[in-house]
Amino acid sequence: MKTHKSKIRKPQAISKWLCSNVGFACSHVMKGYGLGLAIACGNESEVGLMARLSMEQRPQSRVRKHMNQITYCTAVVAILLFFIFICTISTPDLAYKHSFRFNLGLMIAIIPLFLPTVTYFGMVHIANRMLKSNCHIRNLESTSTLGLTTVICSDLIGTLTMNRMRVSEIFVDADLHRASDIKRNNIGARCLELIRVSVLCNDAVISPGTEGVPKLKKALYGSADDVAFLKFALPIIDDIDQLRRDHVLVANKCYNVFDQIHVTVHKTYNEEGAIKYILLMKGRYRAVLNYCSTYAINDEEILLDDDLFYSIDDVAFQLAQAGRRVCAFAYKELDSEMEYQRVSSYSGTETYETTNTKVFKDYLKINIFSLRFIGLIAAHDPPRAQLSTAVNDCRSAGIKLVLCTRQNAIVAQDIARDVGIIGPDSETLEDVAQRLNIDKSQVKRSLVTAAVINMRDYVQEKMHHQRFHIQQLLLAHIDLVFAATTTAQRHLIVDVCQNLGAIVTVIGTGVYYTPAIRRANVGVAKADSTYTSVSCSDMVLLDSNFVSLVNAIEMSRRMYENLKKVITYCLSTNITIILVHLSFIVFKVPCHIHITVVFIIALLVNMLPSLSLFYEKAEENLMRQKPKIYDDFIINRRIIMVAFVIVGSIEAGAVFLIYFIYMAENGFLPRTLMGLSLQWFNDANNDIIDSYGQEWTSDARFHLLNEMSTISLMTLILMQCTNLILCKTGRANVLYHGFSNILLNISVIYLLIFCFVLQFIDLRDLLHLVPIKNVKTFIF
Repeated sequence: MKTHKSKIRKPQAISKWLCSNVGFACSHVMKGYGLGLAIACGNESEVGLMARLSMEQRPQSRVRKHMNQITYCTAVVAILLFFIFICTISTPDLAYKHSFRFNLGLMIAIIPLFLPTVTYFGMVHIANRMLKSNCHIRNLESTSTLGLTTVICSDLIGTLTMNRMRVSEIFVDADLHRASDIKRNNIGARCLELIRVSVLCNDAVISPGTEGVPKLKKALYGSADDVAFLKFALPIIDDIDQLRRDHVLVANKCYNVFDQIHVTVHKTYNEEGAIKYILLMKGRYRAVLNYCSTYAINDEEILLDDDLFYSIDDVAFQLAQAGRRVCAFAYKELDSEMEYQRVSSYSGTETYETTNTKVFKDYLKINIFSLRFIGLIAAHDPPRAQLSTAVNDCRSAGIKLVLCTRQNAIVAQDIARDVGIIGPDSETLEDVAQRLNIDKSQVKRSLVTAAVINMRDYVQEKMHHQRFHIQQLLLAHIDLVFAATTTAQRHLIVDVCQNLGAIVTVIGTGVYYTPAIRRANVGVAKADSTYTSVSCSDMVLLDSNFVSLVNAIEMSRRMYENLKKVITYCLSTNITIILVHLSFIVFKVPCHIHITVVFIIALLVNMLPSLSLFYEKAEENLMRQKPKIYDDFIINRRIIMVAFVIVGSIEAGAVFLIYFIYMAENGFLPRTLMGLSLQWFNDANNDIIDSYGQEWTSDARFHLLNEMSTISLMTLILMQCTNLILCKTGRANVLYHGFSNILLNISVIYLLIFCFVLQFIDLRDLLHLVPIKNVKTFIF
């Protein structure tokens, strides 16, 4: 095949070449020869455009932004530790091993060792919860970013609708009927003829091996429209297979977007047993009406004049405006000798696929005329259950819904109203003009709250002009529908939303949605999506249901709120350990928490019980709150105030109070402890005098210090036990919130048992923990 290359600057120029003989990428030529014109190749083709847009850098997730914040805080902490280390090593008379233990314990206390573990556990936990709600998480970071969504860009078919076409209305005998009103016992002759034609001019088939299966539960294969027509006919026609055997398919011209008709020729027998051929046609109502000359009403066949033509066209247009997919049907008997000779070459087993295509097309050009119009069948793709509730939840949660679809503007507008994307209080330009009975040019823009934009009107404009139009539309309208969008326009819509400061979640199916899915903050693919869409997505909707995504957003918000509770709980002990170490240096008080005890606090007292907070229910309806994009960090001022200033100070005060009381019981009053740290940790000093004149050797001081470590650990465990209960809620009353979290209740019991066991264990060599001699002092 010879080809001639012609460079096209804009990929949108491909849409001008609406020809019936365009070969796209990966097309195969089985035989023959011809001349070809390359209208686009490489980056200028549609595949090249998708590849180029998909290579752009993705925006950062919420977790990565918070990790950058934590990295900054870690750098500040590292500098602080460096100066503390310089101060401690320069302290005279302090042994090297004590200086090392001090700095290491302080470092462990300041650095949040629990943060990576609890964050990973929280994301895995919520990912498993989302999987039960038919949301498969492919990128764990998206579990946190999803709850921050402010804009959802979704398509129509399958996500907001059930993706199962159903026959809703039938127009026959110049009358419109509901499909639910048509029963087998009250069906008219003309209506039965229309249903028989919809079965014969139909490429859908019943799955083999379904014998004994009820009719309505049989598996059907074919296009959505053909399956809907065939499924509607199953309870009305006794034996569809017998009907098709009685009308042998001779020729078949499948439906395409260029002529918008589907034509079949069937061989059957009349009442005398003679062979006759019938030609059936279905397709877009205006395309089929153009081939018809008569209209069958009851038992009469009348001329299809202009008035009747426009009345039928008006009915079909009203159905199309209501979101129905309208299909017209026509019939013709090939009874003339010339028509019989022309179609006789297709008798026998030959079909359109096995004969000369050009010959059959020439035959159609001559013979498709003077058809008899039978009627219209309207099919409807109903919205999913509980969709209106999910849409209302998105509105109350501050999430803007933007519909991006490849459907035309009429269908997109009706489905958007049906599913609630265009709210009941929202009005388009046409709605306001009709309500005020004025021209559209006189309508004030402030009254228009919704818009349905046909993006084909902007295809020929440059990208920066399209960007400006999209930006103005997003800012001006609450409810927005973009119809007939291209691949580049969907990517552009997502990019404009992000430039306006939005966190965008995109739902897509086909390969044409791949650039938009990859560009989004959270890319969502459906279960029936292509491999390319799934591979670049962050999560997959296993049931292709928009309601599942809204439930996942609520789960993500709850996980993030619980993560802040976990961090608040774990950080509370840090300020206690830091103040204990600082008192050792500043006031020279021999108050020291050993490294092993710091590890026990970090792992067994803080991290392990804190995981139960991820199972805590939401204290309020999270889908009634607006998303906080710029001021809701994982470590914010509120967490610092609660963990360090309030709870941390209380726990530190409790530890120091118990310390001074216990030391006073053993002979060291507070005034005696001041300035005693260097002498206390001097192993060569065996004659330290307490407040009552008693001498303390190095071994006795070491034993008392181990007892003090045990008391400090027990004090922190009891304080954290109370803190764990208080961290259940951030705003609501704990008693009103309830104690339904079983794992948290078990964690409280675990802390109490752990505190009780510490009074009797003796691990002085391993953990520097010894039994307490005077339990009454500790209880006091």
